[in-house]
Amino acid sequence: MAASLFVLLVVPNSLAGAALQNQPPAPRTVSSEVRAACDGAFAIAAKTPGVSIQRRTGTFSDETLREPVFGCGLAISGSFARSQATGDAALRLRQDFSARAWEEMPAYSADGTDGTSFAFRKGGVACLVRGTWDGGAADDPKIPAADWYKVAAFCTSPEFPENRSP
Repeated sequence: MAASLFVLLVVPNSLAGAALQNQPPAPRTVSSEVRAACDGAFAIAAKTPGVSIQRRTGTFSDETLREPVFGCGLAISGSFARSQATGDAALRLRQDFSARAWEEMPAYSADGTDGTSFAFRKGGVACLVRGTWDGGAADDPKIPAADWYKVAAFCTSPEFPENRSP
């Protein structure tokens, strides 16, 4: 005669909830508006001669922001010589945001011999762009400007504050 054993396990709701809390969080996704802003920035940057682009979704930090933000970003590397006829990726992004009626956020604008920074916003989305390069030494012609540049751009929603963090 064979014996069967049947076990019924009863778990209180409080323990079931705790088990679910130990699960890793679902991956975050960006809104369709943020994705569209990144798609537009990617399309402009990709048409710039001499660039390579990496795109990612994640958390982004910048010294001008009070706290990290979640969004979509581009890491662009390029050559001034190869983009001479069209302008570098940072210049083209600034022109494109402006042409598409995005509002510039002046608190995030800065330009110098070694880089640029600017931000635009529209419809609850904000995009920050920071370009860096070696501008050479203005007082020493033996140290010319380098050909390479890098641009970091990211878009997020909600918009970051109009005023930069101190």
